[in-house]
Amino acid sequence: MINALDRHLIKQFIINLILGIFAWIIIFVIVDLIENISKFLDRGASFSQIFFYYIYYIPYIISLTLPVAVLLSTLFTISSMAMNNEIVAQLSSGISLYRILRPLIVLALLISVFSFFFNEITVPQANQKRLDIKRYQIEKKPRPQAQSRSNVYIQISTNETLSAKYYNGSSKRAVEVSIKKFKGSELVERIDAKSMQWRDSTWKLINVTVRRFKDQQEILIQRPDTVLAGLAVVPDDLALVQKKPEEMSYQELVKFIRELKTIGADPKKWIVEKHLKISLPFANFIVVLLGAPLASRKRRGGMGLNFGLSLAISFTYFIIIRVGQVLGHNGSLDPLLGAWLGNLIFLTAGLIALARVRK
Repeated sequence: MINALDRHLIKQFIINLILGIFAWIIIFVIVDLIENISKFLDRGASFSQIFFYYIYYIPYIISLTLPVAVLLSTLFTISSMAMNNEIVAQLSSGISLYRILRPLIVLALLISVFSFFFNEITVPQANQKRLDIKRYQIEKKPRPQAQSRSNVYIQISTNETLSAKYYNGSSKRAVEVSIKKFKGSELVERIDAKSMQWRDSTWKLINVTVRRFKDQQEILIQRPDTVLAGLAVVPDDLALVQKKPEEMSYQELVKFIRELKTIGADPKKWIVEKHLKISLPFANFIVVLLGAPLASRKRRGGMGLNFGLSLAISFTYFIIIRVGQVLGHNGSLDPLLGAWLGNLIFLTAGLIALARVRK
């Protein structure tokens, strides 16, 4: 049951959280605008292009700074109650600190769940639109036409995919090509080729192996070369810029990693980024466990101390996250541990702080 004290705590937390989010949005936009305004003007960017660039930037800013805003809101809300002796009064009346903080912890869990879906649905789409505005409208870069790429993977249709270990945009040639056809989730045909060359407005496959699967049986067909006149892929499709991790959703990363493994590429970097899609939203819960006990004691310094403490914790947290990310990328740590290193350290610190504080 939620009582009046719970509603008061939740209300103050949400107000502080909204103010914190708006503050970080303004800070990020102003800093980025100061850094890039001369570049925008030199390239003749219009007001509309700049405006929508920063509109699409906002979801990424929220995603990046939400744990910091949650931590700030926690410190300000709980320390304000401590300064006004509200926590002491509740403890004196027999209410434990765990019970006082319970609505905040539950709310932090809900924020973590919201953050995951927000990062999964909204942020990748907004980031892709933002970077497209920067690349093709402001910087006026041409759409890629002759770009070389490694580890190519594209979805041809709802039931057909194409992957290649390497594509040379100049010669319009791909090597170690695999085309897969599905019926629902079942693989019904796989075409593997040593190389694929664009000639006379069609693709020619060299050293082809066709595998067809039916009734748990495999039919194997070897061909020296094959012309795929009906393949709905042109060289421009293979030259498209590979999405960055922040432009991809969790499910897109899962599919991309699966294809990297299929063609024998090293997926460690992308596995780390996949796990970060979950670990970063979970940070919203962990910072509350860490921040609430620290703020529950009455201290000198007020809001200035809380702000400095929040920045110090956040700065340390993101350094550890970055270290774990790099170690996961280069294989020094298991990708899962690399992505969760910061959360594990701060979760331990938060539980220790919660256990030691006056109940």
